[in-house]
Amino acid sequence: MSRIALRVSRMLPSMPGARSLSTTMAVRKAGGFNHGDLKPIEQAQKMPDFSKFDPIYDDISENSAVLELWRKQKAQEMGAQGAAAASSIDAMVRSEHKVFEEPEDFLVKYPKRPPGKGMQAATEGEMVWSEELLIPYEEFRRLAKKTLVVKRTVQMTRKGKIPSMYALVVVGNGRGSAGYGEGKSSEASRAVMIATRQAIKRMQHFPRYDNRTLYHDIEHKFKATKLQLWARRPGFGCRVAPMIHEVCECIGVQDLAGKIHGSRNPMNVIKGFFEALGTQRMPSDLAKARGLRLMDVNHVYYGGIEPTRTGERLRR
Repeated sequence: MSRIALRVSRMLPSMPGARSLSTTMAVRKAGGFNHGDLKPIEQAQKMPDFSKFDPIYDDISENSAVLELWRKQKAQEMGAQGAAAASSIDAMVRSEHKVFEEPEDFLVKYPKRPPGKGMQAATEGEMVWSEELLIPYEEFRRLAKKTLVVKRTVQMTRKGKIPSMYALVVVGNGRGSAGYGEGKSSEASRAVMIATRQAIKRMQHFPRYDNRTLYHDIEHKFKATKLQLWARRPGFGCRVAPMIHEVCECIGVQDLAGKIHGSRNPMNVIKGFFEALGTQRMPSDLAKARGLRLMDVNHVYYGGIEPTRTGERLRR
C-alpha cells in the first residue's frame, strides 16, 4: 500500500459523507472496529476501490499476501465444501473482489529494457544487446566495432552451388579488451550480426605497457602467416598493416611497429595477431620464475617518457 493511499484512507472517514479505500485495508468479520485502520467487513464492502481508477494507489493483483488471505477466508466460509471446490476458490475470490489477472485498462507502462534475445537487428552495423552476451549494457554501449572482412562464398554440391556470405568482425572497448567473431548467412547483414555477437562473447583482456604498447617484441606464426611485432616509444604510432591497425584501435594499442611475412590473408592476419597478443609474458611472471625482484627503470628513475611534439623537439 502506498503512502498516498494510506494518508487518503485516514483522512476521508473524518469527512462527512466520504468513503475510504477497500483494497488497501485488512478487514475481519468480527463486529465493531479493530485497532488502527481495520474496518468491519460490512462497512468495507461499501467503500469504493480506488485502485480501479488509478493504479498508483494500490495494485492488488501484485499483492499475493492479500489474495492468499482472501482464499483462506473463503475456504473457512465454505467449510467441508471448500476441500471439494478448492480449484474454484481462486476464481470465486477474484470475481467477488473484482480482481483480474491483467487489467488492460489500468496497466502502468514502465520503460522498456534494451532489446533482448528475440529482437534481432536487420540493419548492418546495428548492435543488439541481450543478457546472453554476458556484458553490462553500459559497457556494451562503449564498444567499437570493425567489420574487416565481408565476402561471398560458394559451397559446391552435386545439386549445384550454394552461395552464402561470410563476415569477420572485431569488437573492442579501447581499454585492452577485444575479440573477433565469424558469421555466415545468406544475407550480409545477418552474417555481420552473427559475427558481432560472437566477437562480444569471445572478448578477452590483453595487457598493455603504459596502456599504449606491448611489453616486449613478439614473433608469432599462424599457419602460413608470420608476424613480427615491436614495441615502440610514446608518440611513434601504429605503423603496421591496415588490418592490424584496425584491431589496434579496438584494443587501444597506440605505439606499435609490425611486419607480415608469408601469407597476407586478412583472416589469418587477424587471428594470428590475437594469438600473438596472448603469448605476451608479463615481467612480474618472469621475475617470479627467476626468483628476482622487478624494477621498472623508466618509471622509477625517469618518471615515464611522455610524447613530445615536433615543434618542441626543434626548440630544444
